[in-house]
Amino acid sequence: MTKILAVLGRRPVGPLLALAFTARTTAAVLPIALLLALADRYGYARAALVGGSTTLVLALMVPLRGRLLDRAGHRHALPVMGACAMILTATAAISVATRWPWWTTLLLVLAANMSSPPLNAALRSSWRRLVTSPQDLKAVHSADSILEEAGFVAAPLTAGALIAFLGPVTAYETAAAIFLLVIALYLTAARTYGLTPTKAPTAPVRTGTAQRAHRWMGPLAQPRIVMIMLPLLVMGCLFGGMGIYVPAYSQHEHTTALIGPLLAATSAGGVIGGFLYAALPTHRLPLWTLYRLLTAGFALPACFLLLARPPWALGALLLLSGLFVTPLFISAFLLVDAHATDDVRTEANTWIGASTDVSNGITATVIGALAAQQHFTTALTVLTGCAAFGLLAAALLPTPKPAATTTPPATDAPAPAAQTSEVQAGST
Repeated sequence: MTKILAVLGRRPVGPLLALAFTARTTAAVLPIALLLALADRYGYARAALVGGSTTLVLALMVPLRGRLLDRAGHRHALPVMGACAMILTATAAISVATRWPWWTTLLLVLAANMSSPPLNAALRSSWRRLVTSPQDLKAVHSADSILEEAGFVAAPLTAGALIAFLGPVTAYETAAAIFLLVIALYLTAARTYGLTPTKAPTAPVRTGTAQRAHRWMGPLAQPRIVMIMLPLLVMGCLFGGMGIYVPAYSQHEHTTALIGPLLAATSAGGVIGGFLYAALPTHRLPLWTLYRLLTAGFALPACFLLLARPPWALGALLLLSGLFVTPLFISAFLLVDAHATDDVRTEANTWIGASTDVSNGITATVIGALAAQQHFTTALTVLTGCAAFGLLAAALLPTPKPAATTTPPATDAPAPAAQTSEVQAGST
């Protein structure tokens, strides 16, 4: 444990983890504040249209932005994308404050999301450049995912406090200003610590069909990357479905006070599970075997959702499933580190979140339609079926042969002396 804390506390790992937590929390506060600000200005129907469109565009565009970073080189693409996102986000905040037509805000927010750099994926693809020991890499990815899950708990609390004290519109303006500052800090950190190469990494030699597949599909042309996504698709289905079912059923049963605790149960379990994953000797199991076990652990409690009519039972099942959420994400990122080639590494990392978001949105739409007709039993049946598919995937997912160990790519510019000595110390 002392060694893990030493790895996480040294520069630049510690400052980057703190910056990542701030960035993710702020990015999660922003849509909540925007929803309420637009609802205050234009009503919930238009606010929901802006929010839903933004989520869908974000899920679909993140892999394309990751591909741009891989092919253009981070140091060239990140500043341009960051500057565009900052300008568009600031303009969107002005449009809300000055009461521009709602559709102009929609276009500005969509454009900001399409141009925003995929900071999460860029940072996660850089961890292997800072730590070379497998145990140190596991520790960093574990801390990163735990902090991300904690951000999902902190974001609604922060948004609620801002809205309560400042009002919806001012809260959105404040969140937008913090978001701009976070982007600027990240771009500065990326250049200061030499996280990214000045040009795109050299692609492996491919010919014929393989070359065409990688040109159009990127990392999805690698079967192992697609296999990594399967459990995440199941996770997204359950996230999206429960995100609609819990508030709808709670309102139907006149227990709205339980909406917050029930929705937070999964994230609370994720934080606990992340700490357990980091502390336990999981390295004794092959990573693919561990991934299958975690998938089964996440899906199994959800197979009993049809029995979870009492709120306490539903909360207990969500908490149990949540214990495996953060470990699943950590293992997914480690598998991507092991199997993705350098020329598609950033895009491969974006697909971890995008696969969850896409299935989340689809299932949320289905469960929303069922909840609108008060078909709650049918909704739980659909979600139980998704969980059963997760068990099937865990049981039948083949274990590929381990990928050949490769040396982490060298940066085009040498790292600062202090940083180099720290990395070497962490790998011993």
